[in-house]
Amino acid sequence: MRRLIVLGVSAVLALALSMGAVAAGSKTATFVNYSLAETTGTTCPGSSACSNIAAEPAIRADGAGRFFGSSENGLGGGTVAFRSTDGGLHYTTLVSPNSVSSANDTGFAPGGGDTDLAVAPDKNSAGFYNVYVASLSLANVDVSTSTDGGATWRLSPVTTPETIDDRE
Repeated sequence: MRRLIVLGVSAVLALALSMGAVAAGSKTATFVNYSLAETTGTTCPGSSACSNIAAEPAIRADGAGRFFGSSENGLGGGTVAFRSTDGGLHYTTLVSPNSVSSANDTGFAPGGGDTDLAVAPDKNSAGFYNVYVASLSLANVDVSTSTDGGATWRLSPVTTPETIDDRE
């Protein structure tokens, strides 16, 4: 006597997933958890300077496969920015997008509140994708633009009609 076993769709899916998990189990995945640095030029992981107080990061990728990240550094402390050119395995800390100048060593920079990040969909005339970082600065929003892959930034404070703006 033969018996016919009928499996429902969910049973077939569960069986297929479990078989895939067994096959995939032969490879071991690794995950490295690390902090990014506040010091310009530091690449993490790999440096003892890989720590920061920044929070609420944003991340985007450009058309060339580079990742860009930004994070708040506290109001008046500016914004921290990062770039990865190896698929996210390492990140190098960039010059702060909203520092008043690269010679600023006072510890003060506009912005430092919540950040957001955007990358242009097309290359500019220099062959880079523009990178934009917006950061809250109490009643204003500071928007910085890099036209050279994050090497330099141009700060453009934006005055908003609201008395207090909590959205970059």
